[in-house]
Amino acid sequence: MARDIIYYNPSIDANKQKLQHVQDIASLALGVGAGVLTLESAYGFIFYFVGLTVANFLFYSICCENQPKKFFVKPLQDVYLAGIFTNIAGYIMMWCLVYALVKSSS
Repeated sequence: MARDIIYYNPSIDANKQKLQHVQDIASLALGVGAGVLTLESAYGFIFYFVGLTVANFLFYSICCENQPKKFFVKPLQDVYLAGIFTNIAGYIMMWCLVYALVKSSS
């Protein structure tokens, strides 16, 4: 007998907001890191995708206790895919800013 999971939408929305906050902070921190390392071109984007994947995995492991089905309706999409392209603008902004500051001081 299959057991249906009933989700409480305000809780799901709160979980998505917490995940978005973590992804926002991670993308800005990764942008600073890429700027300090003076990464260019594809290396900067690879750094972003790998770093955000690690941040999402940590969120999955720590906050979701390896059971994201309890906290999200579509865990793979919500945890791993949703924030990658929404946070790239903040990443690029911080990457360019810090990169310019580092390059101008050397």
